[in-house]
Amino acid sequence: MLNFKKQQKLCLIIFSCTFVFFFASCRPHPVEILIKKSERKYLMGTHVQLDICVDKTESEENIAAAFAKAWERLEDISWRMNIFDERSDPSALNNSFDAPVTVGADTYYVINQSLYYTKLTGGAFDITILPLLQFWKEMARTAHVPEETQVQRVKKSVGSKNIRLLENNQIERLNTQTKIDLGGIAKGYAIDEAARIFKEFNIDNMFIDAGGDIYAGGVNCQKKPWRIGIRHPLDINKLIDVIEITNMAVTTSGNYAQYFELNKNKLSHIINPVTGYPQQYVVSATVIAPTAMAADALSTAMCVLGHPKGTGIIDQLGKDYASLIITYDETHGDVKLFSRDYSKYQVSSGK
Repeated sequence: MLNFKKQQKLCLIIFSCTFVFFFASCRPHPVEILIKKSERKYLMGTHVQLDICVDKTESEENIAAAFAKAWERLEDISWRMNIFDERSDPSALNNSFDAPVTVGADTYYVINQSLYYTKLTGGAFDITILPLLQFWKEMARTAHVPEETQVQRVKKSVGSKNIRLLENNQIERLNTQTKIDLGGIAKGYAIDEAARIFKEFNIDNMFIDAGGDIYAGGVNCQKKPWRIGIRHPLDINKLIDVIEITNMAVTTSGNYAQYFELNKNKLSHIINPVTGYPQQYVVSATVIAPTAMAADALSTAMCVLGHPKGTGIIDQLGKDYASLIITYDETHGDVKLFSRDYSKYQVSSGK
C-alpha cells in the first residue's frame, strides 16, 4: 500500500441533502433523484470511497466495469509509486546513483509535474524532501535538538537540482543522498485517474474521496453541486466552513493529526524544504483546484508558505483555484485567510 501518512490530510465531509439541507425536500415539485452506487477499499494508507450517481437506466454491466477498472488503476498506482515497496519506481530511483533509472510513463509524468509545482511554489513543495523527513523523525526518536549545521548538511540533498529527467522515461539522481517521496502528489494523481476512467464509461457524476483528497464530478444524486464540509483542524466535531463544487477537487493539509514531538514540543510533520525546519504558524490549508493532483501538491505548499505569499500564488493561478489558510494563536484564536476567489465556492445561508 502506498503510505501517505507524511502528508496527512484533513477529512472532509460530504453532506446528504436529506440530512443537513432538509429544506430541499419541501419543494412542491421534487426533482427525480439519481441512483447512488458506492464502493470502498483501503488503499494508499487510507480509506478510498468511490461514489457515483447514475440514471436508473444505466447498465449494471457498465457500472461494474467502471468500478473494476478504476480500482485496478488505483491499486496499480498504490504500489508502483510507494517508497516502501521495493518493486516501486521511487524505490528503484532511491536505490540507484551511478546510472539513470527507467520508470513508468505515469511515474515520469508525476515527477515532471512535481518539478513544476516546486518551481511554482519557490521550493515549498518538493518531492526530494525525504532526507529531511527522515532526519527530523530520527531527532524526535532520540530526543535530540539538532544544530543548524546538521540541518543544513541534510538540506544539501534536497532540491530539484539533484534530479534530472532524461528521454524515454529515464531519471537520474545527481546527489547520492537525494531521495524522493511521491506521497504528497501521487494520491491526487490516482484520484484524477479514477475520475478519468469513470468518464470513459460515460459516468460524469462522481465523488472520489481518498482520506480527504477529493474530486467531485458533475452533480450529486439530487442533481445539485456537491456540498463539502471542512472540519475544524483543532476540533473534529466542528465545521469551519462549507463549500460547494462541481468538476473540481479539494484537499486540506495540516499539522493537526501528525507531528514530531521533540523535548515536549510538537513540531509539524510538514517540513519546509527551503529552511530545512518544520513549518510553523499554519494549522491547515485547503485548496480548491481543477485536479486532485494540483490540490494535493498546492495544499502542502500553502502550509509552508502561509499568507500572503501562498495565497498570492493561488490568486495568480486564476479563477479555478482558491484557498483557505487557517492559523491559530492564543491572542487571536482561529484566523481564516482567504484567497481572492474562495468566496464563490462558499455556501451562504441563503443558498
